[in-house]
Amino acid sequence: MQTLSNQEARQLSLASLGVNRGLKTIDQVIETLNLIQIDSVNVFARAHLMPVFTRLGNYDLAEFERLAFGAGAKPTYLEYWAHCAALIPERDWKLFEFRRNEYLNKQSIQEILKPGNKTAQWVFGELRQNGAMTISEFEHDLNKRGGSWWGWSEVKVILERLVFAGVVVSAGRHNFQRKYSLNPSFGETSGLTKDQQIQALLVQAATSLGVATEADLADYYRLTRPAARPQLKQLVEQGALEIVEVDSWKDPAFIAPGLLSKPKADVRDQRPLKLVNPFDPIMWNRERTKRLFDFDYLIEIYTPEAKRKYGYYTLGLLYGDRLIGRVDLKHERKGRKLLVQSLWHENLTAAELTEITPRLKQELELAMNWVGAETLIPPTKGNWPLMAGLS
Repeated sequence: MQTLSNQEARQLSLASLGVNRGLKTIDQVIETLNLIQIDSVNVFARAHLMPVFTRLGNYDLAEFERLAFGAGAKPTYLEYWAHCAALIPERDWKLFEFRRNEYLNKQSIQEILKPGNKTAQWVFGELRQNGAMTISEFEHDLNKRGGSWWGWSEVKVILERLVFAGVVVSAGRHNFQRKYSLNPSFGETSGLTKDQQIQALLVQAATSLGVATEADLADYYRLTRPAARPQLKQLVEQGALEIVEVDSWKDPAFIAPGLLSKPKADVRDQRPLKLVNPFDPIMWNRERTKRLFDFDYLIEIYTPEAKRKYGYYTLGLLYGDRLIGRVDLKHERKGRKLLVQSLWHENLTAAELTEITPRLKQELELAMNWVGAETLIPPTKGNWPLMAGLS
């Protein structure tokens, strides 16, 4: 069994995740990651927009919206609960049949589908009559925000549960509001067994992550480890995956065959410093991020302001193959300003700070132009000593 250093594992993982791979298009990024997580936080830029920026730099946001959420007879990408809410290639819809069936068999879904559920039947009637609809287009006394399920109304809860089960599908978005539509293919089967679906997902996760433990691979598509373990064993026996060891990792790692013979990515490119969103697979798994990068990231959105250490919604700073700090950005849209609310480095030397600061300024200016801001406001909080030089 081959043994890799942690740095080798880190570089292989970054290359597999499309960093410094010479990707040119939005499609190439999504195909490389196999999914893009969707999140509503919009203080700087929404989570699903950031992984493409990390890999491509400044790109056309309107093109992404068209590809991801535009209406079409046969869309290239679909939304489903893959990692969390996520954008996936249309071809992968069949790989989540087992998950939709699991939701469909839940009592909460069965209650919705009963003919006597008047609210649900009204929802079905609206969708049959009107086609794709956003939640705001449903006019009903029960379409009012409540106290559970993130304050969702009863109508919204019904719709989201039906999306989980595949009875209703996401038919794009308008102003980030999901459009709900009846699934015309509901009841059709893929012809794949549950085991085959899980195996395909695990192979895709391994291809995207590069070097990954059982826990890492299961987490990519939110599989349970007991469900993933026997399938990984079979994949190794079939030669679809290989096992390696990584220095300092407690558990063995899995890789796709031939990964180690591929040319190594040059991580020192023309844009060596990149902003990374916490919902990017580079960083979304806290334990893996600590193991690969010796970087402990905890999102502080839900932490009271007085108790936050770094900021509301900090992004990672990826320099070469290292996570070297974090920055809390806010896009003040009315004033067209990009506020650098705080800026922190992780144990950088004075020489490293001098080297990296111009690269950081370059990346922040790129981000400013990308979101349509005109002024970059330097931080007043953090441990980065050359902060004034960022204005």
